[in-house]
Amino acid sequence: MPRDVARAELYRGTINLWVEDDLTREYLSGLWGDASVAFFIAGGNEGVRSVVNDAEAAGFRNVFGLVDRDFGLPRKAEWMSETKTFRTFVLPAHEIENYLLDAEALQASRSNNLGRTRDQIEGYMAERANGLVWWAACRDVVAEVKHRFRDDLIRDPPCDIDEPRALAHIIESPWFKKLGDEIGKTSAADVHSLLSEAHANARGRITDGDWRWEFAGKEIFRDVESRICNRTRHKPGSSTKEALIDLAKDVAQWQSSNQRVHQDLVDLLNALKIRIARMTAGP
Repeated sequence: MPRDVARAELYRGTINLWVEDDLTREYLSGLWGDASVAFFIAGGNEGVRSVVNDAEAAGFRNVFGLVDRDFGLPRKAEWMSETKTFRTFVLPAHEIENYLLDAEALQASRSNNLGRTRDQIEGYMAERANGLVWWAACRDVVAEVKHRFRDDLIRDPPCDIDEPRALAHIIESPWFKKLGDEIGKTSAADVHSLLSEAHANARGRITDGDWRWEFAGKEIFRDVESRICNRTRHKPGSSTKEALIDLAKDVAQWQSSNQRVHQDLVDLLNALKIRIARMTAGP
């Protein structure tokens, strides 16, 4: 009961949204400007999922999570579904910083005290993306190898287990049964082939502009901030984290004021509100 009371005190928003970090909270709160959304920081993808699952188990239906897609699959097509009941939403872009790679908004920011033009900023971002092609390819292959060996990982056993059942719990699991096949096919030649394919895909993203959504937005955002801002003039003594959050706030304000909020983020807020409306209307 004390834990339920504590949660009730915590979840006072109409929509209670757990996010991964301060930058996400500051960006979205500035972008949406919606008092019905209360933000909470969980400290990473797994942290978000854990606290949202905890709230759901305790019966708090107005608690949701938002996580970066990273190397997972986007689920935006399911956001408005009446049959899907997931509570943690996954961004369609690689991560939240990808939505901040807006050259016009970055140019207009107070952080741009070096007076960089829109074209210069766009060039900086493209240049950094070009420098990340092999890194992006390697990360894609690492994600594939993790997928091979972590998917269907053995669940925790029940407490009342003996030696024969403990052995069966492991060796009869789908993960253990596929392990030999995964080891057999994951050779040096296979990894080299995966890497070559991933590099070709990454080069294609440079050519067609999809790097803006598929590459690591954090790396590009951090780089462009360092190239448009002299922190000793803007805010002496500020940390990198503070400087990036300041820039994200400015981007949010510009995008909101200029009707340039990305449709993904418009749709996300709408999906959250629709979920709440259905809960209110439902049994």
